[in-house]
Amino acid sequence: MSNISSIEDIDLSSCKLGPHFPKWIQTMKNLSSIDLAKTRISDNLLEDFWKSWPSRLRYLNISFNNITGIVTDMLSNFDPVISSTIDLSSNNFYGHIRNVPSSLEVLDLSKNNLSGQIFFLCQIKDGSLSFLDLSHNAFTGPIPDCLWHFTSLRTLSLEYNNLSGRLPISIKFLIKLEVLYLYNNNFSGKLPLSLKNLTKLTFLNLGANKFSGYVPSWIGEKLSMLYALILTTNNFVGTIPSDLCQLVYLQILDLSMNKLQGAIPSCLGNLTSIAQDGFSFSQKNMHPANLSGGVYIDRSMIKWQGNEREFGSTLELVKIINLSSNNLTGKIPDKLTDLHKLIALDLSMNALVGEIPSNIGQMKELQILDLSRNNLRGGLPSSMSQMTLLNYLDVSYNNLPGKIPSSTQLQSFEPSWYTGNAGLCGLPLPKYCPGDKVLEGPPVSRESMEGGEHIDDLQRWFYIGGACGFVTGFWMVCIALIVNRRGRHAFFHVMNSLENWVYVKVMVFIAKVRRV
Repeated sequence: MSNISSIEDIDLSSCKLGPHFPKWIQTMKNLSSIDLAKTRISDNLLEDFWKSWPSRLRYLNISFNNITGIVTDMLSNFDPVISSTIDLSSNNFYGHIRNVPSSLEVLDLSKNNLSGQIFFLCQIKDGSLSFLDLSHNAFTGPIPDCLWHFTSLRTLSLEYNNLSGRLPISIKFLIKLEVLYLYNNNFSGKLPLSLKNLTKLTFLNLGANKFSGYVPSWIGEKLSMLYALILTTNNFVGTIPSDLCQLVYLQILDLSMNKLQGAIPSCLGNLTSIAQDGFSFSQKNMHPANLSGGVYIDRSMIKWQGNEREFGSTLELVKIINLSSNNLTGKIPDKLTDLHKLIALDLSMNALVGEIPSNIGQMKELQILDLSRNNLRGGLPSSMSQMTLLNYLDVSYNNLPGKIPSSTQLQSFEPSWYTGNAGLCGLPLPKYCPGDKVLEGPPVSRESMEGGEHIDDLQRWFYIGGACGFVTGFWMVCIALIVNRRGRHAFFHVMNSLENWVYVKVMVFIAKVRRV
């Protein structure tokens, strides 16, 4: 027993310990590391429960359970000297956080029901925090302007909260930050110049907020390591800066649902990482591993066709450009077709004019193409028949004329994806093109029609005769059995013998099965 009490590390992750929290763990005063992730615990923990933790505790992972309880001061019993790791993610904790350890390396409180403001972050002062995830909660208020202590921070995720206000000036001290997720909050104002200092950023997701002003041109120059730039659903105005074309590692560009104007920069066709095979952010080996041993940033929420999709382990294969729902004008640049590895292109709901580039068929990796609700003319290029991986095509509500090119997939799409183009014809639309041969049957003569009616009469009398014959034969058999006693006995004897034979066969089969 004395040996058990001296144990310092416990790892029971993925074991079935629930539904109650194992209270015997609290009696082990020498514990410094506890991992109970994915153990099916669904207990309700009172606030006093946390006061009995060992004072030497520096690692706690109870993520992916169904634990409820208030966590106001639960984080204050950790070793104040050694940097700690705390992961309470994917539970049902609630309440306002007041106290946290001053020395933290990892803090993950994501996917709970925590609320209140996040000024508790100012208590973390030793500068060792590298991972902070408060996403999917109900936190409110601004980001506190005390981030100068977070010089080692590499991942900051605050998405899916109710945070508001402007980004603090002290964000410029996050010089090692690689991942910044602020998606789906109420942040406002212009993007501060202090973001220029975050030169190691690879993921920048500021979507679904209230940011305004111009898309800064310095993003292309200062944030040269960006893999994903997501600014969707804000209030950005002006043109798309051509400086974004300098982002050679960029694979995800989402500027949709803003108020951008002007032409699409043709230099976007020079985005090396989309035009060629090769670069993967995982190859850079520069992202912090999460507590389960994977790569934390190997996920991202991307809004596509009005729906939010979270990409997981396949994120590095995703190559997307989404410029939809703006006020973009001019032609679709021919240079965009040089992006041979692009998976999805959405230019819908703009004011684009001109023709679809004739060599669009060389984008053979394209799976999603949405050009709907523009003013495009000139028809569908014949090269589109070469896009064999295409599984979604929407060109509705343009001014496209002519015949839909013949290919396996273009004719299999929904007719609604072509609708709103008065001059468009050919399958899958019900409108035939001029010169198409319409398959029609030979003309039907009056004699043939009369012959058909005669056949229908024969079939009708055939069914009537068959029914009458069945009824007549049935009653003849019944009368014969009633009148002829010997025949009646023979008939029922045969039926009894058949019943006995079936019964014996069934019982023998059941006996064999039971022996097996």
